[in-house]
Amino acid sequence: MKVHFIRSGERRYGMRIERADAPVLVMDPAPGFDPDLPHDMVHFVVEAALGLKTGVFGQIAAGGDAGSFHVEAGGALSAKERQRAARKQVAKGAKLIKSQGREGELSELAAFLFDIAWRSSKRPESAAQRAALGEAERTRVSLSADERARIDAARPLVFADFERLSKAWRALPVGDALTFEWPSTQPIG
Repeated sequence: MKVHFIRSGERRYGMRIERADAPVLVMDPAPGFDPDLPHDMVHFVVEAALGLKTGVFGQIAAGGDAGSFHVEAGGALSAKERQRAARKQVAKGAKLIKSQGREGELSELAAFLFDIAWRSSKRPESAAQRAALGEAERTRVSLSADERARIDAARPLVFADFERLSKAWRALPVGDALTFEWPSTQPIG
């Protein structure tokens, strides 16, 4: 599965996901633009590092839509075929979301924890940052000891990926994309 993070505007990004045996998915605009690292790229890195199979990108790789992507318009499909594909996509996506179990929740919690910790190390201290760190500590308590250990072990890898990808994202011109082959966090040419 190829995942394209597209810088679609000065303060906007979109995504395009190509899968071998499923329709191409798109989302533009995607939520959570950040000049350093968009929200969905945080999820991508975290889910890859933790080996999550039923997080956002695992669901999409399994044929779902994570509840937020839609089938790309145009292409070789007729309008009727696109509608049928979209209905199938939504049904499969809903089924995968229901069956994701703890990994879906862990994806959200871990992405939040890594994002807050990484950004806190990069930005000047503020009241908002202290509040976010407090919320992160409360979130961390909700994790099992095994989940905390798993997150702690992945931290150096995730932070290194965040640093590398943040530099690439900031340098990306509007209209260009960083493309990945799931679950690798190395951009492909």
